[in-house]
Amino acid sequence: MAGQPNVTKVTMLSGFLGAGKTTVLRYVLENSKEKIACIVNDVASINIDAKLVRNDNMRARGEQTNTTADLTDTIELQNGCACCNLQDELFTSFEKILALADRRGEPYARIVLENSGVAEPQNIRDKFNEAAAAGHPLMQRLELDTLVTVVDAGGFIKEYASRTPLAARPDLGEGGNLRPVVDLLVEQVECADYVVLNKTDMLADEEKQAQLVAIVSSLNPLATVIPCTQGKVPIEVVFGSQAHGVVAKLNTEGQHRGAVAAAKAAQQASEHKHDHKHKHEHKHDHAADGKEHDGCKACEHEHDHDHHHHHHDHKDEHKHDHEADGKEHEGCKACEHEHHHHDHHDHNHKHEHKHDHDHEGHSHDDCAACREEGEHGHHHHHHHHGHSHSERPSQTTAASRFGIRSFVYSRRKPFHPQRLKEMVLKWLPVTHNQAIDGEAPAVGDTPIKTVLRSKGFMWMSNSHTTAYYWSHAGQHFEIRDEGDWWSAVPEEDWPEEEAQRNVVLQDFDVSTDFGDRRQEIVFIGVGMEEDKICAQLDGALLTDEEMAMYMKRWASVPDPAHPALEALKQAKRKST
Repeated sequence: MAGQPNVTKVTMLSGFLGAGKTTVLRYVLENSKEKIACIVNDVASINIDAKLVRNDNMRARGEQTNTTADLTDTIELQNGCACCNLQDELFTSFEKILALADRRGEPYARIVLENSGVAEPQNIRDKFNEAAAAGHPLMQRLELDTLVTVVDAGGFIKEYASRTPLAARPDLGEGGNLRPVVDLLVEQVECADYVVLNKTDMLADEEKQAQLVAIVSSLNPLATVIPCTQGKVPIEVVFGSQAHGVVAKLNTEGQHRGAVAAAKAAQQASEHKHDHKHKHEHKHDHAADGKEHDGCKACEHEHDHDHHHHHHDHKDEHKHDHEADGKEHEGCKACEHEHHHHDHHDHNHKHEHKHDHDHEGHSHDDCAACREEGEHGHHHHHHHHGHSHSERPSQTTAASRFGIRSFVYSRRKPFHPQRLKEMVLKWLPVTHNQAIDGEAPAVGDTPIKTVLRSKGFMWMSNSHTTAYYWSHAGQHFEIRDEGDWWSAVPEEDWPEEEAQRNVVLQDFDVSTDFGDRRQEIVFIGVGMEEDKICAQLDGALLTDEEMAMYMKRWASVPDPAHPALEALKQAKRKST
């Protein structure tokens, strides 16, 4: 082909078996005006060899179509789940699809990768991002554009409350392991640009649908939630020219920052609303005419506000970049914040800080997470969402209506492991808790039992260098090692570009010597009492006396020198 080959967009389609992935895909293939190819990751016990299926003659004769392969060019993957052991075969399949398009001289508008029911979208997304960072030649032809997850609306609450592992639920997808069903369900929802709530006709009424939309929107404030029946989605919005993703360009830490930003923005909006209610009550005196009144400061004020790992293998993924154009995008606060790190470090600290909005560089004006993240310098591939987050205001309203809210617990002291276990972890509303060493959960009421989902970074006093990740969903809770804090990483292993280093430094506390060590946990729940939950968590922090002992204990293991941090500290001293 002459000139630069076209870049083909890729949509990754995830969801449990039975949720309706194939139904959605068939509807799209039968009704889309664009040319779409498919790669199907089938891990059933009987598979056919990976092959390219062409059925032009059958379609021309008007014969009945029974499979995805009957509707479009399709490659079926044979050797297992794409998120586990299929990277080579997966990329080879993309190469075959692109080669076919080249031979015909007819590029595809989009390639849809339909995952198996138990596939982990986060792992597959990370493989794409790692390949792009490594300069894989295929990435000059492909762009992971959007992540779409299909959820069985009628079964969501049941699966969220599930205690069983995937291996015991072959009905959700063959090849499952011991990972809890709820853990993968939450990953599929949170690792998505669009969450399709299929089979909404199975819900009792519109109230139940609104409640489910509110729950899913709270779990993933960066996604657009689309209720539907029989897989009939708005094709242009989800799979067409209007479809662009944010989460597809993120990694673990970028998602975390997005959740933190959204929670803080919602919290601020709630505080404004509460403040207005108590301080500007005279606004209600104007209710009869519905007008804004000159000279009424409350009206003017309310008008102004009415618009509304450390994937720490530091393997180069503290990344939130605009890979398509390499530019920082004005108006995207996430860009200004993540503007700091995109480099991949080759030493177990996969600081995945990639929250990018690719392509056109449009800021999402109504995306609170974008605005907040930007204040922290996220370099943020800013795709222009064709849907412009248009569903989000109503989703936020729904969340308020059902009492669903979120907040961020932020502290700069470590937890005492034993007190954390006794005062907090035993009281979590879960039956599967790896963090309490097999002990029975505590019985009784406690503020933290109103939490539906919580996640974020933890600092533990028994480890000075390791960042831990707190993850609670439904009946499952775990704390996992996410690698080293940036503070403990030698500066030569930090990203090379100054802008990227600035992203790293945004998380540092320049008033202490503890760097980016912190508690930063997002809590989502119904009827939560934030002050009481925070008090419960505060009780597990080190006391001032214990903190002095902690500092003495770890003084013999100082962090590597960070000249950039020292420069920031010096600048702060001069300013004060």
